[in-house]
Amino acid sequence: MSKEDLWTRSAVTVAALLGLALKLFVPDRMDMTAVALLVLALVPWMSSILQRIDTVAGGVVLREIKKTQAGQQQEMDRMKFLFEHLVPREELRHLQALADGTPLPYDGGYTRPLLDAELRRLIGVGLVERRPGRTFAEMGETGDVQEHFAVTDAGRAYLEILNGYRARE
Repeated sequence: MSKEDLWTRSAVTVAALLGLALKLFVPDRMDMTAVALLVLALVPWMSSILQRIDTVAGGVVLREIKKTQAGQQQEMDRMKFLFEHLVPREELRHLQALADGTPLPYDGGYTRPLLDAELRRLIGVGLVERRPGRTFAEMGETGDVQEHFAVTDAGRAYLEILNGYRARE
């Protein structure tokens, strides 16, 4: 607050208080004029008082908002962790290939036993389903996983959420 501003406020307050004091010494004491003079004495200071009240109240609200945001950020970080680690990398590759329609060849040697276990797990969590009439036994020694399995709606939703998290990074 500048010196001129302080002087103006003080002058208005002093003048109003003098008017009020004179009014109080008159026989009919407090009336509307006295109340008006009292209000006039307080007016120059109201902006400072209201600004302080607003700052204190705003600070409390701002702290609550920051606390809520911090809690929400922690929750989002936990969810992101779960989404990223629910499906291991190799299973995620299978899921993405099934969703994209990318060929996913297999052979009966090394890849087949691992592939069966990965596909069973994806089926177990509801991200992949067998195509109608298809079984693991019918897969044969070689082929394409696309012929036997498909991504579920839950699997597509999972990929969208996971890709959304990754896009924000």
